[in-house]
Amino acid sequence: MIVVGKISIKAILENKKRDIDTVYILDSKKDKETRYILSQCKGQNVKRVSRDYLDKLTGVTSHGGFAIDTSARKSDTMESLMKDSKSILCVEGLTDPFNMGEILRTITVLGFDGFITPKYEFFEHEAKLIRASAGASEKITWVMSDDLGSDLKKLKAQGTTIISAHRQEESISLVDYKFDKKVCVCLGGALRGLSKDVLDQSDQFVRLDTPERIALSTQGAASVFAYARLTQSK
Repeated sequence: MIVVGKISIKAILENKKRDIDTVYILDSKKDKETRYILSQCKGQNVKRVSRDYLDKLTGVTSHGGFAIDTSARKSDTMESLMKDSKSILCVEGLTDPFNMGEILRTITVLGFDGFITPKYEFFEHEAKLIRASAGASEKITWVMSDDLGSDLKKLKAQGTTIISAHRQEESISLVDYKFDKKVCVCLGGALRGLSKDVLDQSDQFVRLDTPERIALSTQGAASVFAYARLTQSK
């Protein structure tokens, strides 16, 4: 997979969540950013190439002088998620790489440090996800789970409160909800919502009260929940 762009390449090199084949850099690039990227390439195969070569390799002219041939992202472990993350977002039922990237960018900016999803096969379009996330896909602790229900149960066992965005009789309005210090917010996709396995692990159901009875997109809901938590943590 070829990924382009300075921000994406820096995030991949800095966070080491992928196997790297080759780093391509425009031969005329000699500025501070280029020197920094080269400093992160220790042990990597680096090729200085012409603009024509880079244009043909990437299929675009907006590569910024940088490209990298890399593998799919490796999943982080549940052990690292439980150890390092206090604010986690769980997303189920969303398969569009651009939308997933937008969510990752938003929640990282708003202070979330963990992410858990089912195991998706994004590889064909993963470059789009990385760019949409502005490199957040590489920085955040991201578990690609084989069994969401089981992994959420592990989070509960070590003291993380599981809340699900789900409207029902016992649900609490987000306006009135008080976030615990360790929390995992679960959001479903627009078509199917959250599965029974996820709902069964929920400690609390939280709803978004809006003037219109139209559900927010998953990206919109992620922004609202993440910002609500951020304002309470200050």
